[in-house]
Amino acid sequence: MSSRDSRAPGRRQRLLATGPSPLALIVLGAAVGLLLCAYANALSREGGDPTQLVYWAGVLLVVVPIAARIGMEDVSLRERFALAALFALSLYAIKVIRDPFLFTFPDEPIHAYNANQAMLHHGLFNGNPILPVTSGYPGLASATSALMSLTGMSSFGAGVILIGLARLLLVLALFVLFTRVSGSHRLAGLAVVIYAGSSNFLYWGVQYSYESLSLPLLVAVLAALAEREAAGPRLARSWAAPIVLGTMAVVVTHHLTSYALVIVLALLAVIYRLVRSPKPNPWPFAVFAAVLAAGWLLVAAPNTVDYLSPVLSGAVTSIWNTIFGASKARGLFQSPSSAVVYETPFLARLITLAAVGLLLLGYLAGFREAWGRRAKRPFVVLFCLGGAAFFATLALRLAPEAWETGNRAGMYLFIGLAFVVAHAVLRLMRAGPRLLLRRAALLACIAVVVVGGAIAGWPWDSQLAQPTRITAGGTELESEPITLARWIGERLPGGKFAAADADARMILAPGEARAKTGDALAIKTILPETSLSNWELPSLRGNGLGYIVADRRKVATDPGRGSFFYVPGSEGDALLPRAAMRKFGERRLGRTYDSGNIVVFDLRDRP
Repeated sequence: MSSRDSRAPGRRQRLLATGPSPLALIVLGAAVGLLLCAYANALSREGGDPTQLVYWAGVLLVVVPIAARIGMEDVSLRERFALAALFALSLYAIKVIRDPFLFTFPDEPIHAYNANQAMLHHGLFNGNPILPVTSGYPGLASATSALMSLTGMSSFGAGVILIGLARLLLVLALFVLFTRVSGSHRLAGLAVVIYAGSSNFLYWGVQYSYESLSLPLLVAVLAALAEREAAGPRLARSWAAPIVLGTMAVVVTHHLTSYALVIVLALLAVIYRLVRSPKPNPWPFAVFAAVLAAGWLLVAAPNTVDYLSPVLSGAVTSIWNTIFGASKARGLFQSPSSAVVYETPFLARLITLAAVGLLLLGYLAGFREAWGRRAKRPFVVLFCLGGAAFFATLALRLAPEAWETGNRAGMYLFIGLAFVVAHAVLRLMRAGPRLLLRRAALLACIAVVVVGGAIAGWPWDSQLAQPTRITAGGTELESEPITLARWIGERLPGGKFAAADADARMILAPGEARAKTGDALAIKTILPETSLSNWELPSLRGNGLGYIVADRRKVATDPGRGSFFYVPGSEGDALLPRAAMRKFGERRLGRTYDSGNIVVFDLRDRP
């Protein structure tokens, strides 16, 4: 027997004696957590009534063990990096488990349509009938269509993979950024976990949408800047290429993120100047980003101004009117875009408010720690300012037309907040009396922050999957909007439709046809009316629309809920008067499709 063979039994005995590694146990815990989430979603998808406690228990089985391990002292950089990756992919899997067959989030069909058009026409800038501005920022569509072309996958499969990689990039780039700025990979790991408390982290930020890709790219640029700051004079120049390429990728992917990047780089340049940092000032990158964003706006996406102007001006007006009592303040836990008001349970509201309170306490406790040690570090100053600004944006949620602006801004500002709060958490985790009790309390607080953020960022009734398929008499049936979309894709792929919000999105993808909705051509007004004015049908025909989809379901105007089955008698099952459907028949329009609640009328038929 060789000496190598003689050592083998001893090595096996040592491995058996030590047992499984902590990382292996955490992976097992995450797997069990995902299994619980899958079970709760499967019951909900089948029309059952599962308790959400099972679902949230699954979420916490993913979050808490990783948070506990990533905050320990004797964990290597490599293991913390692996834990951050596991954290990113596990929480992303929760969204995929919720909708494993189809894009159902409001913006997803819109971007899937862009990817399908890029694949079909072998080019970009093909236009989008529902959200035209998206075609001017083709970063997501181009990456998706490239993956579709290479693999033969659908836009759904390619989109799931691409956003999964984007989420992995976001978390790992945050880890690198926080590690470089703080000099502690332990603090960086805690900050990454705390960032999951952002209201858009669990759901909104991982839908197939251009902001889900652009935000990770922005963080990657910041991480490259931090690495450039830490590098010596010889190596600093080598970081210019990834910073420039990352900036270009952000600009062609999403408008607001590119403007956020310009603001961040400009602030950094000013801070570098004010603190008299000896490191190279990033002002050339700020100028480059500003010129590139302005150039892209003027040349490739001029309709961005028409898209953003009403949003921003409406937000300012709404804030003013709310402050001075000219309009009623928006109630918390309410979405003005919903056709039906759904109640969030008292306990869920309490957890969300507690999460905000804990974050405020964490910021106040961590600010002194972060600022006192690294006050002359430009990134530290930036993060401290960002954390304070986050709480200012919470007030925007009280203004009806400004709440979404505040919600979107929170995704960026929470980066600084997570960094500062991590200082407070790390300080309380240090050795001292009742250490075990303090760490248990901190883990409970982190759990509240993550769960509270998820509740604040997504409607309570939509946390679990909604039914899109049922089985009756051995036959599998899909919901009416999805069935309609597939029928259109097979029979009328070149058609142009007017439809309610939820139906129009399904017509785009998977229907792969063109559809207009909402305020465009007064479609939002025409559909629920019980009679037609003389100008309405000529207006639709004059704009090239060949068909109109009449849907009696009131929930069809809600893009987040209108694509699913609803239990008869529930709030989501409310119907419009039958006259809303008959008005089209009275004009002698032919019925092309009829599923009961949804009828497609042919506008090309003229009386």
